[in-house]
Amino acid sequence: MRHLVQRDVDELYSMFQDPLVMRYYPALKSRADTDAWLDWVFAAYAKNGHGLFAVERASDGAFLGQCGLMPQTVEGEALVEIGYLFKSKHWHRGYATESAIGCRDHAFGVLKIPKVISLVRPENAPSRAVAERMGMSVDRSTTWRGIPHLIYAVDNTDA
Repeated sequence: MRHLVQRDVDELYSMFQDPLVMRYYPALKSRADTDAWLDWVFAAYAKNGHGLFAVERASDGAFLGQCGLMPQTVEGEALVEIGYLFKSKHWHRGYATESAIGCRDHAFGVLKIPKVISLVRPENAPSRAVAERMGMSVDRSTTWRGIPHLIYAVDNTDA
């Protein structure tokens, strides 16, 4: 895992244009949306020292997707989300779980964040499974950005 950089924009854009990858999002992301996404990530790096990371396969450097720690405001509460999104051709190989667990461990062990969450659409069974494999459980339901979500959470003492 490494910081996302501007040269990742084409890989991100291709991922954001895949209907399979984006099926739980309101829409595919345009090139302008992808540029704005990267700007949001870069702003998080500058403000918090962390954000979403590019996930690359160690054996050949292939771009697999993104995973990381992003600040979110949910129901007026400032939280840190472990977010993950991978290219569909790399699904079902454990990359999301391995990356998410690494982020959780970094959040707890290095950054000393007391609790992390993942915002997951209720119908997104694969993402729910990743959250559960990193030790999270459903904390509550919410409507976030106008869409029903489950808030999965794990406290530092639970990991």
